[in-house]
Amino acid sequence: MAAPQDFSESIDPEALKVVRRLLTAGHEAYLVGGCVRDLYLGRRPKDFDIATSATPEIIRRLFRNSRVIGRRFKLAHVFFGSKIIETSTFRSAPLANEDDPLITHDNEWGSVEDDARRRDFTINGLFFDVETEKIVDFVDGMTDLDARLIRTIGDPATRFREDPVRMIRAVKFAARLDFQFEEATYAALLEVAPDIVKCSKARVLEEIYKLLRSGSARRSFELMLEIGIFEHVLGPYMRLFGDAVTAKPNLVAAMATAADPAADALEPATLLWRLLGSLDRYVSQTDEAVINGVLQAVMFAPTVGRDLAAGNRQNLDRTIDNRMGAVGAVLGIARRDRELGRQILMAHQRLIEPSGKRRRSGGGMASRQYFHDALVFLALWVDAIGDGRHELAQWQRMAQQSTHGGSGPAQGSGGRGGGGAPPSDEPTTGRKRRRRGGRGKRPNDEQQAEADPAPETGPEAHADRT
Repeated sequence: MAAPQDFSESIDPEALKVVRRLLTAGHEAYLVGGCVRDLYLGRRPKDFDIATSATPEIIRRLFRNSRVIGRRFKLAHVFFGSKIIETSTFRSAPLANEDDPLITHDNEWGSVEDDARRRDFTINGLFFDVETEKIVDFVDGMTDLDARLIRTIGDPATRFREDPVRMIRAVKFAARLDFQFEEATYAALLEVAPDIVKCSKARVLEEIYKLLRSGSARRSFELMLEIGIFEHVLGPYMRLFGDAVTAKPNLVAAMATAADPAADALEPATLLWRLLGSLDRYVSQTDEAVINGVLQAVMFAPTVGRDLAAGNRQNLDRTIDNRMGAVGAVLGIARRDRELGRQILMAHQRLIEPSGKRRRSGGGMASRQYFHDALVFLALWVDAIGDGRHELAQWQRMAQQSTHGGSGPAQGSGGRGGGGAPPSDEPTTGRKRRRRGGRGKRPNDEQQAEADPAPETGPEAHADRT
């Protein structure tokens, strides 16, 4: 065990309640994974997860406000209003298949040390004992946190083949924490990258959405290109930036020049990197959970950027729909998300029109369901391109006016930063902010996972969601 750590003021009180009830009932219980990692690094944990010796059925009996979920990876969710405390049972390494190491079942119970050694990365294999206030570290995770390294627990090639989605998670942690890959882990990423196609579309897509919402989307995409995961995960999307030979070089070249003020901001690859940078600034500054439709608009806007900027509406709707449809069918993007992304891009043209060209009343646009999401995208566009500040300010004022007499002043919604910041330090859109950080998972994400259990193809599907 490590020396005592004073995390008392940073630990979620409901998570402590769950741990202490399990301890009182005679079970082992610890805070585990990403929350311990973040507490050690002085960061605010997004979620608080618990690992215990109690089985999911016992947890369900101890907590009336809980339910058992999952089949391949069974665990319990304990509810406190809209907050979820994810509580999993200690597991041992699943039985290996000599022909294919891919994990399809992970409900072999074990000890706390077994549970630590079957997790993905050393920095996620830490447990916190709330009674002794000490970190329990079986895998030298604290050493790697101090060294700022991403290292798998066990042989890296084997661990990535067991669950290829771990490769995307490795990218996410390296980008979010600004860590480096340990040498053998990096070599295994290069070797095993093609295996990502073995994972379900739904699970891979969810990980991509997490990258986009992480506040480090641009760096994550850069690392996926560097490692070779990008073409296997987002191959059809990559082809929108060139043919089979030129697409990746185009993206790599633009990566280095996107920040140059002299660069053509509407060149597709350049616009992608700029929009991802704007998205990162927006997420970091507003702490808002950007919805999938806005993420779709960010991803596909670079492919029609010149038409959007020029106000060219001829066949634009069909072009957007065809490109989203072709890529979405391969990646498994939900039709509702594609449709909202298309609506946002089509609305964008109206939003950036000079006021003299608009109809006298903007109320029609402001009353649309997708208006505030389109305004979020407009703020990202202004930050990335540098044009449209005046139009953004006008629509923000209209959005703010539309909330008067309702729930109060609108909350912040536009990114600030280089390349063309929105005109105020805290611009408003009329959309109530949805917080990313702090105190529990969003139940909608978990309900979707319940409705479609296919993503649960490996032990990390639920072991550490941060």
